[in-house]
Amino acid sequence: MKMPDTIDSKLFAPCGVNCISCERYQNPCVGCLIGDDGKSKASLKCKIKACFDTKNFSYCGRCSEFACPLLKKHSKKYVKRYDLNTLDSAKRIKTTGIGKMMAQDRQKWTCPDCGGVIHFQTKTCSECGFEF
Repeated sequence: MKMPDTIDSKLFAPCGVNCISCERYQNPCVGCLIGDDGKSKASLKCKIKACFDTKNFSYCGRCSEFACPLLKKHSKKYVKRYDLNTLDSAKRIKTTGIGKMMAQDRQKWTCPDCGGVIHFQTKTCSECGFEF
């Protein structure tokens, strides 16, 4: 998949992951805030998403309980598995704003060789397979 010119802000998951950089995005997942089609059983049972759905916030980083134990545990797991600090990503929403964040993430996750999407799980380009 080629990186689009802009990334929809609904692709910023409550946990701090930018869905467009996930290898499951559109294969078959559509993103946490967009729908449940194609989600794994684990994703459908996500406690962070369930909590998020009960609150009246656009992003977890704006919640009065931020950073809660759920987000801390999730981030620790993602740092260990993928070297991706989702808690830092979720914190950026307060200081940077969603529009600027999505532009920064677009730059971060775009392959400089072909314009494909770099998947955070494998650190490889979706188009040319280049490893970062």
